[in-house]
Amino acid sequence: MTKSTTFIQSILFIIFSLLLSSQNAFSQTTKQPWKGYSVLGNGNMCLVYSDDQRITKRTKCKGIQHFYFGNYTHDYIASSSFEISGVQYSSSSKIGMKNFCTTETSTNYSNGLVEKVDCFVLPQNAAVLSLHLENKKILPGNKFNLILRKTIVTRQITTLISLNVENNIAIAEWSNGFYLAVLSNKNPSNVEVSDSSINITNGDEIIIAAGNSIKEIKSTLEYLHHQKDLQKTAHEYWNKWLSLGGLPKFNSTFKEAKRYLQYFKGSLYAVKSACINGQIPADITGEFVTENMPQLYPRDAMMCARVFMMTGHYKEAKSIISFWGNNNIPKKSIGEFFARYDAYGKAIDAGSGARYNEPEWDANGYFIQLVNDYYKAKKVWLVNKKFIYELADFLVNHLDKSGLLYEGGIVEWTGYLPSTNMTCAAALKTASDIAFKFNDASISKKYLEASKTISNSLNKLFDTKRNALCALRFHGVKAEGNYSISTASNDTLFLWDTSLNFGILWGYPNNLLVTQTNEFIEDSTSKQNGGIQYFEALDNAWLSNYGGDVFFFTTAAASQYQSLYGKLSLAKQHIDWMIKNSNTYNLMPERIYLNESDCSEASPLSWCNAEFAASIYVFSKKMIH
Repeated sequence: MTKSTTFIQSILFIIFSLLLSSQNAFSQTTKQPWKGYSVLGNGNMCLVYSDDQRITKRTKCKGIQHFYFGNYTHDYIASSSFEISGVQYSSSSKIGMKNFCTTETSTNYSNGLVEKVDCFVLPQNAAVLSLHLENKKILPGNKFNLILRKTIVTRQITTLISLNVENNIAIAEWSNGFYLAVLSNKNPSNVEVSDSSINITNGDEIIIAAGNSIKEIKSTLEYLHHQKDLQKTAHEYWNKWLSLGGLPKFNSTFKEAKRYLQYFKGSLYAVKSACINGQIPADITGEFVTENMPQLYPRDAMMCARVFMMTGHYKEAKSIISFWGNNNIPKKSIGEFFARYDAYGKAIDAGSGARYNEPEWDANGYFIQLVNDYYKAKKVWLVNKKFIYELADFLVNHLDKSGLLYEGGIVEWTGYLPSTNMTCAAALKTASDIAFKFNDASISKKYLEASKTISNSLNKLFDTKRNALCALRFHGVKAEGNYSISTASNDTLFLWDTSLNFGILWGYPNNLLVTQTNEFIEDSTSKQNGGIQYFEALDNAWLSNYGGDVFFFTTAAASQYQSLYGKLSLAKQHIDWMIKNSNTYNLMPERIYLNESDCSEASPLSWCNAEFAASIYVFSKKMIH
């Protein structure tokens, strides 16, 4: 062997080692579980928590990174953390869920000390951060730090007007009349405040109580003072809440029952936590905000309401229906919701560029079905018939000469969409039944005829080349600024769209065309061993890349369809994909990139967790029957 040969081999070896090292580094930064947050709350307050280093390095914050109370107009807390004095950090933290309603961050130190920090929310408008130290040879000191948002700028400016210590309790007041009290529950500790920061020395169970008055907070603290074990109290309460609805039940031979139930509880509790008095943001993580507020999508909220109805949590479903049934919520026209709103109820573009005036008429169908389903369960109409008729009339009046609705719907991109047309056909039939109950015979007949018109026209959306119902569009791309091109053209094209299954989940009867479409979905759009892509586009840029990613809500819809009408083995494969690709807090991101390099920034997404919970619930029902 010559020297030159040896030299070349050495260079090749070095290059190979560098490539291998690069690949290993890449896999370590993108390995599952995916990056993300946990969502904890009680229906009146919600906090978003993460100690995931992939998040904290970017946000420069830890622990509680968002904190909302009463609604989503104000975010009061930026960061929370414990610091241990006199020890050196040894290895990376282990983060995740201690149980379905409690986060836990476990950190190892060089002297063998193990620090565990738990976070959970009580029903009495209080959050708790609990510190536990293991293998301690000596008792180290610790300091808890909470950083408040001093100035909150949304459509108005809210400021922290006072932060004082009274009887070893830090009390913060903002200019909108909101208060936080922060204290150590057990050990004697020293509480100090500076600017917008609270520091508590040697406290191991920190309570953050919220309210609109000092009196309200004192009442909360008085109640908590008599609870011996706050973490046990919270866990028992949220377990009871879950049990009041319907928990999945599995065959005794199903080995994964415990795991499925754990993930079901975590996802449904997260959706419950995100639902503050009927407001439920699409993205709760703070990644996509408008004017520093998370956005409210009628579609996503109503999707979550369906799952609350399905699992027997009628109070939460009622709050969502009542929020969107409020006449003070502005409409694009009579009977037409805007696509998205801010936390004040103002129609506004999403921070991610999604347009507020995209025609999403599927929301009309969802709302009509929800109101009727609630009436069937509780014998109460949550809105008057005029509200229902306005939604139904809008659909009837916007059927074009094809007998179908041409709008942006569930995919936010204008076309003749199978999902929208199936959902609205089912909803118009329901509206006909409602009108009949109110003795409005002519109105009932009008809605029934419109429902039949859509149903009889759906075959126009069947692509014989794919043997599947597809979106029929005039344009295969969107315009600049993320606007749909809504003008008609002489040509049309079929593009596949897996959101079709939501039409079935919202009441349209299964049929041969839908069965054939699901065969196409499983054969052609199933990726990563069980995930389902969203839709097809022709721009070869962001839209096609986005639609080509693997989405949790379309995967969950496919799973529910397979449980109801197809193969349980396929339903399980989709569930297993979602569990495998959950984030570090066992919650569901919006999507996984097709190349599996990362998940989307919205991790978790409210709707995805709702549909995931529905997937397990429906799967369990079919398994035991």
